[in-house]
Amino acid sequence: MRYVIMRDGREIPVEVLEKNGGYAVTVDDKTYDVDSEFVLPGLYSLLVDGVSFEASVYSPETDVYNVHLYDGMRRVELLSPIGLVLRAQGGGAGAQALSVKAPMPGKVVKVLVEPGQDVAKGQGVIVVEAMKMQNELQALTDGKVKEIRAKEGESVEGGAELVVLEAPDD
Repeated sequence: MRYVIMRDGREIPVEVLEKNGGYAVTVDDKTYDVDSEFVLPGLYSLLVDGVSFEASVYSPETDVYNVHLYDGMRRVELLSPIGLVLRAQGGGAGAQALSVKAPMPGKVVKVLVEPGQDVAKGQGVIVVEAMKMQNELQALTDGKVKEIRAKEGESVEGGAELVVLEAPDD
């Protein structure tokens, strides 16, 4: 599985593959053999290239993790490639994404909302199948559904506006 770690403003590509009861983890083009054991909630024992570590992991919010190792705490965001695209759609700090766009070409499987419906940030609004995976696309801000521009069963292009929101009534 491929991910992107966001740390200190840097995008770090990560690939995790199951291998011989453990994992092959590639970070920045360097591959590590990793075995892990769940010890207690939030505590893991890791064996990385034969070196033992304990890691305490706490998630204060979605996709954000505080990882405590022997030499201190690291705050990281762990995003799937689709999560990275969706994050980019949200714009910069303080921006409100008033539309939900297809992160890549695909097929609309299900529309989860209807015009006039209030939605909360993070609420699923439409499901798109891309690369044989179904992805529930979420509202990136609170709002009201203004328009639905895609129908179930319809093919859509990457970047196509699927659901348009308007700012919530104050």
